[in-house]
Amino acid sequence: MAEVVLAEVRALAVTHHEALRTVLADRTGTFVRGGARHNWRAVREGEVDPDSALVRLVGGSIGSLLTSNGAEHSRLRKPMQTHFTRRRVEALRPRVEKLADDLLDGMDGASSVDVKDRFAWPLTVGVLAGLLDIEEETPVLGDIARRVFELSDPGVYAEANAFLRELVAKRRADPGDDLVSALVAADDACAEADRLGDVQIAANLLLLVIAGFETTMGTLANGVRALLTHPGQLARVTGGEVPWETAVEEVLRRHTSVSLLPAVFTTRDTEVAGVPVPEGEMLLLAYGAAALDPDAWQDPDTFDVGRETRGHLAFGHGPHLCLGAPLARLELGVALPRLFARFPELALDTGQEAAGTAAPVESWMMHHPQQLWVRPREARE
Repeated sequence: MAEVVLAEVRALAVTHHEALRTVLADRTGTFVRGGARHNWRAVREGEVDPDSALVRLVGGSIGSLLTSNGAEHSRLRKPMQTHFTRRRVEALRPRVEKLADDLLDGMDGASSVDVKDRFAWPLTVGVLAGLLDIEEETPVLGDIARRVFELSDPGVYAEANAFLRELVAKRRADPGDDLVSALVAADDACAEADRLGDVQIAANLLLLVIAGFETTMGTLANGVRALLTHPGQLARVTGGEVPWETAVEEVLRRHTSVSLLPAVFTTRDTEVAGVPVPEGEMLLLAYGAAALDPDAWQDPDTFDVGRETRGHLAFGHGPHLCLGAPLARLELGVALPRLFARFPELALDTGQEAAGTAAPVESWMMHHPQQLWVRPREARE
């Protein structure tokens, strides 16, 4: 456990692997999500502005399964879970491969390119836009996620919900072959007591927009940089010694883009990792720190593509295990091998690196470079 100050707000962060796993797995109601106005003592006692962007993020204003618990969480999660099975996600492989190949085509002939801007971002947001069948609105999706993660614009939630509710209404009136139409149809087929309604469908879509590409985009950029700065590890994968699937899991463990996420609240006095925690505390989920816990991993800071990574927490754990994990794995498992096969001489642009372009993004939640400039040195030139 570590005490941190976040936007002038004091909070506790769960930093060790086993402690974080225990908190995430809780089904006793000791650690709950959402309801910050009554679950967070600092808000109840006027120490934190209840209308701040942070409170809106952790307090349930999104209205999705992210900030729900127990039976309500299961009810909200079930429709989305149906559409993110491994089988359904695997059916997206041709679309992901085609998009990746098209983006790599666009890098042909470039002497230097920001692979985050030209490959990681358009691939991950493009997959999401395709799922929703709103390719023309791709910039809108990116802008929504950016503003949410910056925690600087409380108004983004109302704007985003309005956009997504309009999308749900359009699909209800004129359904198509997309995720939104499928969720609407599934909701219509439910018993009245189990129906979500347009408001909650839109709220869950907002969660998908927030987490559905920013996290994978950042991890993809981190993975490219890690492999380029560890050429021996890259050679193990490209030479066939280690399967790409295994390497992807080590990228997720060691270089997840999710550094710190809010939050759970304690509903009673308890202990975490032997530290007394009173009722009403907000606990931050420190995934980045847990990945470096020496009690969980031997030489945890070492990037080892052949490591046994079973049990890593890059996608969380327990009832709130990330629904998009199969899709993220698919995107990473397509993008990384295709990038290095297409550009076998790929190298970091050391001039851009020296200029500081790879500095981390300004976010306490996310960790990935602002830009990632590389020299493709494409073999066919």
